Amino acid sequence: MRITKGLNHEASPFAQATLDSPPVTRGGNLLQGELTLPLAVLNQRLLDNNLRWMQQFADNAGVQLAPHGKTGMMPALFSQQIAQGAWGITLATVPQVMVAAEHGVQRILLANQLVGRAEMQLVAQLIKAGVEFYCLLDSLENLQQLQQFFSDQSVKLRVLLELGVTGGRSGVRNFDTALQLAQAVKQCTAVELAGVEFYEGVVKADDQPAAIRQFVEKCIGFSLQLHQQQLFGTPQILLTGAGSAFYDIVASAFAATVLPENFIPLIRPGCYLFFDLGIYQQAQQEVLQRSALACQVDGELQNALEVWAYVLSIPEPGLAIIGLGKRDIAFDAGFALVSQHFRPGQTKPKAADVRWQMIKIMDQHALLQLPPDSDLAVGDMLSFAGSHPCLTLDKWRYLAVLADDFQVRQWYETFF
Repeated sequence: MRITKGLNHEASPFAQATLDSPPVTRGGNLLQGELTLPLAVLNQRLLDNNLRWMQQFADNAGVQLAPHGKTGMMPALFSQQIAQGAWGITLATVPQVMVAAEHGVQRILLANQLVGRAEMQLVAQLIKAGVEFYCLLDSLENLQQLQQFFSDQSVKLRVLLELGVTGGRSGVRNFDTALQLAQAVKQCTAVELAGVEFYEGVVKADDQPAAIRQFVEKCIGFSLQLHQQQLFGTPQILLTGAGSAFYDIVASAFAATVLPENFIPLIRPGCYLFFDLGIYQQAQQEVLQRSALACQVDGELQNALEVWAYVLSIPEPGLAIIGLGKRDIAFDAGFALVSQHFRPGQTKPKAADVRWQMIKIMDQHALLQLPPDSDLAVGDMLSFAGSHPCLTLDKWRYLAVLADDFQVRQWYETFF
């Protein structure tokens, strides 16, 4: 028996999920009290739905999909995304890149700058092993560091020129400087320019969608300028943007431009796989209001991630103490919503009373405000749907994957 947070059923030895091997399969039923709580769970049917939905959108839009793997850091899901048709996987750090490569991902975009000797050495080893790797570049200083290191490695590093905005994150702030940097890359022997990258989510304006569209169009125009000046050094050129909130605008702008045949338009949403009932649900509603193409995709994205917990105490009228806290579920984008209510001995959960509202969250406890006629008792089980899945998922080493009968079919391991 191996017991740790999120894993409390006999599930040993552990098999490492790769692109060619399935994740660990073990049993246990949530509703029969066979699993300790709190417990983060995934619904495989809803995951499959979300996988299909975003891949269908990308196919219909004529773009490639490189999902951002940092959201869940689950190689078992990387393999499913690639099997569904994803071009590759996007990651945010070199350790994340190493995890993906170790589990069989062969095409990786590091949506960040590559800085530090240890990080460069690891990437050089991956490239030598045949991994198709890309990273971002936004400064002459970084270019000089990369050229100095990779010139001794007998491999070439592919970089994407990152374009940014004032007050945003990384990225060259103006096109004149970006052009000079692209020209400097052209002179390098160990670094080659393979495309252009941007992240539109940092664009802030009163009319954000319109401002984002304008920014994306400028980035596309600049990419075409680099192409005309023959500053790219690879046969295929990546043109990539799009997080989880404005991917429709980016895809639409790509589609509205006649791109050279060797350009690969690439979007990188990540949270769609898990979705939520908070900020991404709202963002998706806005996507559907803007995009006729999104409305044509069959079905809709659905929340596939919840955290189950027990009612520990009802110490006074109108207040319940739940065995779930900041160490279990995201709280940066609003309190989680109570989704389902189950009383041991019943046959199935029912929808939770919408009047049950989380009013405070601590390390290991949440306070739930109840109406006077509340049907809630100590020992009841509640599921919570959070907002911003990234900061729920990184709190769990293992997640139970449930079928619709609440039987655990698999355990997915995270690698944060």
